[in-house]
Amino acid sequence: MALPARLTAALGRHPDHLTEDDLQRAVDSQIPESVDLDWKKDFYQGTDAGKKELAKDVSAMANTAGGIVVIGVDDGKKDHAHDLAPSEPVQGRGEEWIRSVLANWIQPVVPNVGVRPVKSTAHEGKIYWIITVPPSTQAPHAVAAPGNDYNFRVHVRHGTTTRTLAESEITQRYRDRFQAASDDVDRLRQVADAGRSYLSDYLTRIVDGSSAPVTYYPGWVSLAAVPAVRGTYPLTTRADRDAAFSRFHDLACHGVTLNARPDHPPLVGRRQVRFEGFPTGQLHQDGSFYAAQTISLHNDQRDADGPQQMSQRAFELDLVTLVQAAAAWAAETGAAGDLMLSELVPL
Repeated sequence: MALPARLTAALGRHPDHLTEDDLQRAVDSQIPESVDLDWKKDFYQGTDAGKKELAKDVSAMANTAGGIVVIGVDDGKKDHAHDLAPSEPVQGRGEEWIRSVLANWIQPVVPNVGVRPVKSTAHEGKIYWIITVPPSTQAPHAVAAPGNDYNFRVHVRHGTTTRTLAESEITQRYRDRFQAASDDVDRLRQVADAGRSYLSDYLTRIVDGSSAPVTYYPGWVSLAAVPAVRGTYPLTTRADRDAAFSRFHDLACHGVTLNARPDHPPLVGRRQVRFEGFPTGQLHQDGSFYAAQTISLHNDQRDADGPQQMSQRAFELDLVTLVQAAAAWAAETGAAGDLMLSELVPL
């Protein structure tokens, strides 16, 4: 799950993999609460007030930058991890109860929330709860009691606290949501156009009198992808670009096909890494992706002079590899939400 990179840096491990030892280190280091981190000593009560508090905490993070709620760590009223406080599991109030509350008390439902118990080894029979909340593309999310569509509130994180948005702020959030959908389409078109232009230059390039690559590889299929919530990946230095390309190379070349063989080293691009070979494409620092792969063509054994035929199985495997690499690259940059894909365009 894509979450703010700051959390992983602060906690020393991705929130999806936190252990009791990690929580103890957070206490020892007195890691403070923030807009994306909330320490809570006690589990939520089963009352309407408790359900509302749970919905409020989760929706506020989804409406802001995403983050995690850790239940079982006392902040000592000092807004930082002060002491471990795991609790006994509560009958009927486990993961299913948490998800039911979130589904019934938040409109619209916050997608992709992670709910995970962590067993305590220092306190036998007790547990912690880790609730991970990615930033949402469907914000604003409102909190209201089930069946009450007229008395709802929209909350956001404000430093270490949660505040309620005014009506004018809610209106602006809805404008932002609709504008984001339009921006995604524009960004996808931009990534696809830039990628195809780059591919065209590569295929028609003649080096030292040799034939252009298009002579040997006439058939290509391309894929452009843009994450709904953009990521951030540093690509300023050569070391940054080399690291990004090596990561992409591993993701692409260990996918469902071994037909991916991009050339080394990566090439410099403005806010992106460019690469040539099979596939040819661009890795953008915001998690967007463009890559084009050759289409496997062969002569018809029954008609040597006829048109070449395409291997459907190889075509499908290459497409799956590109989609897999695009999703993995988006996650690598800290992007979140759905991945918008362009149409596949044979060249």
